[in-house]
Amino acid sequence: MNKYLEYIRTSIIGKITLVLWILILMLGIYCFSQIFIYLPTMIFIIAIIIFTIVVALLGFAHYKIPKVSLFLEIVVCICLIVGVFAVNKVTTFTDKITETNEVETVSIVALKDSDITKEQSFDDLTLAYSQDDDSSYKHSTEILKENNKKVKTEKPYQNMELAYKALKNHKVELLVLTNIGKSDLSVIDENYEDYIQVILSKDYPLEKVTSQDVDISKEPFTIYLQGADLSSGDNINSTGRGDVNILLTVNPHTKKVNMQVIPRDLFVYIPCKDASSKLSYSGWWGGIQSSIASIEDKLDIQINYYAKINFNGLMDLVDALGGVEVYSHYTYNAGEYHFEKGYNHVDGQKALMFARARKMLPLNERSRGYQQMELIKAIFTKFAQEPTYNHAMSVIDSLESNFTTNLPKEDFFKAFQLVVDLLPELQTMENHSIEGEYRWHYDEVRTNYYQYYFYPADGELQAVKERIDYVINGK
Repeated sequence: MNKYLEYIRTSIIGKITLVLWILILMLGIYCFSQIFIYLPTMIFIIAIIIFTIVVALLGFAHYKIPKVSLFLEIVVCICLIVGVFAVNKVTTFTDKITETNEVETVSIVALKDSDITKEQSFDDLTLAYSQDDDSSYKHSTEILKENNKKVKTEKPYQNMELAYKALKNHKVELLVLTNIGKSDLSVIDENYEDYIQVILSKDYPLEKVTSQDVDISKEPFTIYLQGADLSSGDNINSTGRGDVNILLTVNPHTKKVNMQVIPRDLFVYIPCKDASSKLSYSGWWGGIQSSIASIEDKLDIQINYYAKINFNGLMDLVDALGGVEVYSHYTYNAGEYHFEKGYNHVDGQKALMFARARKMLPLNERSRGYQQMELIKAIFTKFAQEPTYNHAMSVIDSLESNFTTNLPKEDFFKAFQLVVDLLPELQTMENHSIEGEYRWHYDEVRTNYYQYYFYPADGELQAVKERIDYVINGK
């Protein structure tokens, strides 16, 4: 010991290698403390053993062969610093996407060409609201009060259509928009967002989703995949219309999988409104928990987890993967893009058009469902085939603000392993839609609105349940 202490006291290279060795030890402990929840126990133990051996050998080399040790320690330090960066990025990412506190964003808006700002006085302005939206007046009053604003007049209109016309005709300067109001406007004018600007807004918390936890590496489960349209805005946790609704059921033991698209216009019971309307509105009005409850009620199934992505996230994800090869069931033109029957290479913008286009397809909404499921397969395939560090970091960047899930963080690695293990099944599984017809009638929630709703043909819902049960029960 005395000889070693004398070596440290008199050797500059000894001091440097000792400091580097201590730094390696600290960096390694930090990395392992951050990633242990993501790794299977056996892999984590093996990694700890390997790291311990490396540290011990470097400690021995630091004294016996200091020049070699210096080189090796610098290399290991650089690797660990890169590892710390990656670990921090992954931790920040997983913390953010598992923050699942959904909100309804209520806004007070003006026309886009208006010069109204949130800093000015509202004393000479008139605010319109819809009387058939119970929360509209209450929320607008709260928002104004919290921002120390008063308006000249709060003017009620029978419905959102009349209130919106008043705004566009300059009879009022401001309009309050809740999620009910946004859904009404999407029927009146699907491009309404091009004509308005948000002046003030407030987020109102919604019911948190309750997961039905299982060990996804061993037990079957169903995950609900929702694609929210741009009505959710920039905040992924702000409710938006459920434009894409897909159930993915996986049995890791039998390696059976099933993917089922649920039509967004399906007429379902919406618990938060105690009435029935379109499935897409269930998520808009009550968040993911409401969508899950509506689907479970309609199909008599259990959904374990959900994953939600918005349109920006889809585009960024596909671009982060360098584009994907997606199979199209049809040859058609959509917007500025052309798709051939067979495989097509798509970037983010083209992938979004592929997922959204329906009017030019032979079966309209059903055809779009087939295309959406093919896009999911293509994304699974690309990432599983090329699970590189750069791809992983690019995917993290693309999804951080545009994706959320209630799958526990400790199951993320299991989920990745499942995608890799089940890739052949994911690539070849059948796409299932629901046959039926559209019927026009008045809405049960917004009683003044006459719209079309999807009604499944006889036996269709039972067939969906049987396909899911077939996978769950391992038949």
